[in-house]
Amino acid sequence: MKRNILALYLILLFLVLKAQHTFSIVAVDPVTGEVGGAGATCFATVNDIADVHPGIGFIHTQSYVNTQNQTFASSLMQQGFSPQQIMDSMALVWVDADNAPTYRQYAAVDLVGGGRTAAYTGTDCFNYKGQRLGQTYAIAGNILLGPQVLDSMEACFLNTQGSLAQKLMAALQGAKIQGADTRCIDSLVSSLSAYIIVAKPGDNASNYYIDLNVENVMPQDPIDVLQTKFDGFLQGIPSEINAPVNKLKIYPNPLNERTSLIIDAGIGKIDEMSLFNPYGQLVWRSEMSFSNQSINDLEKGIYIYSLIYDSDQSLNGKLIVN
Repeated sequence: MKRNILALYLILLFLVLKAQHTFSIVAVDPVTGEVGGAGATCFATVNDIADVHPGIGFIHTQSYVNTQNQTFASSLMQQGFSPQQIMDSMALVWVDADNAPTYRQYAAVDLVGGGRTAAYTGTDCFNYKGQRLGQTYAIAGNILLGPQVLDSMEACFLNTQGSLAQKLMAALQGAKIQGADTRCIDSLVSSLSAYIIVAKPGDNASNYYIDLNVENVMPQDPIDVLQTKFDGFLQGIPSEINAPVNKLKIYPNPLNERTSLIIDAGIGKIDEMSLFNPYGQLVWRSEMSFSNQSINDLEKGIYIYSLIYDSDQSLNGKLIVN
């Protein structure tokens, strides 16, 4: 039964990678060097839109997400291309992996010169669609109730005093309008999932300064639940996402094809691990249980990892090899 559920999850996960996503913000703090992003959607998960580059910048890839485009954008930022150069490249028909750039939406920001931003919204993204830009932030959304969602996010971000994380959280609260994502209007919430990530210079994918995610908490609004987790973080109150059972680390992610992938269960034990390619084909599976493992010689591409650990816990996610 567990394997059947896992197989169904993997199918759904691949569908999610193609899904629409709605309102989000990326931003930087040139004083602290922090980069961050936050967003929400009336879909199962939202944090897969994020490409985090500690000490450099942040990219959101949304609306019919194609992971090849996402990886390409990530590589451009890592190479030092400006947000506008990234948009110009990603918007070109001959660069889009599916030759469908008009269905995409992107937002990017970096720390160069006190902040540089850019966004791209394809003409075939679902209405209401739009973007708002400032020197240190880029806000984008589609399938929205109206322009007031983006306007409120921008106003809350700009008018909130405090850290980058507090400003990002305020921006999400600005979008907490019933049906902000119009697919959720009958559910009386703004969205179904919400997330916030803030990375300090030197952070890596296994240990961002803030990495909070909320999914499927109906009838509550996920932005409210995320706010509670966020407030707890600021007060030093452990969240369930930081409980010992979830101390498992998978890093680096993204990784270079010449770098080993490390899977560390800490004091726990991984009972089973599998890697699948974008076609759902198994490319690697552990032969025995382990607490620490490294995987070498992974080819460039997108993978889905699936783990069963500590007897009854499971974890599934995306791995990018550049």
